[in-house]
Amino acid sequence: MSEEGEKKSYRYLVTLRWYIETDEELVAGADETDKKILEIVRHRSNGSASCSSCPTRSQQGYAILPYHDFMGKKPVYMTTEQIKD
Repeated sequence: MSEEGEKKSYRYLVTLRWYIETDEELVAGADETDKKILEIVRHRSNGSASCSSCPTRSQQGYAILPYHDFMGKKPVYMTTEQIKD
């Protein structure tokens, strides 16, 4: 097939930020931290659980960044107190 007839595809890594608040200090890389962070971001901003097809159910990784370096006056997306059982 000639170059003109070949379809090219392009892949990109897209990252999003959620500002969360917990009732305890988290240690990056710890299994317990992984579970706690994923549990928090797998909720909608109203506190209800997200659906099984939501993007937060298919994450490939995450990073914990100190809020004071990045957050400024931005609103917190989710706190552990907002989560509805």
